[in-house]
Amino acid sequence: MDRRNFLKQSCGACAAMSLGALLGTSFLESCGSTGLSVLKAAPSDGKVSVPLAQFEGHNFQLLRVNNYNYDIALQRKDDGTYSAMLLMCTHARHPLTKAGSGYYCTLHGSKFSADGKVEKGPASKPMVLLPTAIDGDRLVVTL
Repeated sequence: MDRRNFLKQSCGACAAMSLGALLGTSFLESCGSTGLSVLKAAPSDGKVSVPLAQFEGHNFQLLRVNNYNYDIALQRKDDGTYSAMLLMCTHARHPLTKAGSGYYCTLHGSKFSADGKVEKGPASKPMVLLPTAIDGDRLVVTL
């Protein structure tokens, strides 16, 4: 290899690594925090209770119940009501992941909208809605 080709390849490789390091750092920093807080609770008599104050400034909370197989997506709707959806794929009972404004199953690729409707199969049934009620300053979810 002559000197000219060596310099071209070396400079190109250095530039690519520098750009990759620069972009990689900002990309990793942006991925480091999902912005989702996880509320943890213990069930009592088949129900779990969450303070409504947890929704101040947020319309979405992820609830993890002790000894329960699936997380629960809690949403405050525009009309002031609340919904609780079981993060379980209705196709193969695999846990769902929050993805953008909806939910995604990593097992077979089913996608669900923010309100639990199927956007892409193989799932054909919407997500399971759990009953909710307001008790004073708390949201009560029946498991």
